Amino acid sequence: MKKYLNYALFLFIFNPLVQAQESLTLPDGSECGIEGSAKRKNDKALNLLKNRVLFPQKSDIDTSFNWDKINEPTDDRRKFNARRAVILRGYVVSVNMGSVETCNCNSTDPAYRDTHIILVPNKESKDDKTQHVVAEVTPRIRLLMKEKGIDWSQKALKKLKGQVVELEGWLFYDFKHGERSAKVRPDSKSVNRATAWEIHPITRITVLKL
Repeated sequence: MKKYLNYALFLFIFNPLVQAQESLTLPDGSECGIEGSAKRKNDKALNLLKNRVLFPQKSDIDTSFNWDKINEPTDDRRKFNARRAVILRGYVVSVNMGSVETCNCNSTDPAYRDTHIILVPNKESKDDKTQHVVAEVTPRIRLLMKEKGIDWSQKALKKLKGQVVELEGWLFYDFKHGERSAKVRPDSKSVNRATAWEIHPITRITVLKL
């Protein structure tokens, strides 16, 4: 566990992509800073990554992130780089509201909670949880998209279920879910995802007409 906490702190201190952030005004008028309501240093560092609001440039994209690479046997924090962004195409299995989290200052309002989009390579693999990749829309990005006239509300995103999409966003290694990752713990009976690597936050969603 210690190596993961050190990794999070490294990203917190040295990653220029987490420096330019925005405070979030909650419905009760209170401000939710970029570290959320976390108390511990490692949780604050993880929240900084979750709450990124910069949109990737072409030079930020890691083109090695694809289904073949995801399905390799190894899966740890060294496999990819959380300072890079990725593009992934796939079939949307489900769209669900995230839990109440410190990154969003424990807000219970749907508009201020993450939206989880579960992606698989194709429709045929939708029931195979060892193929599920987690991608998340965050409240901060949702508000930025709203300013552009794009609706990323929970209700609107629900319509993505059953569609083929291309997602772009920042890489995030959620080691807290490593025990439920098929690549980390293939022997686990509680596997619900292919990898602990997520696209989090999502910065672009394109519905593909295939």
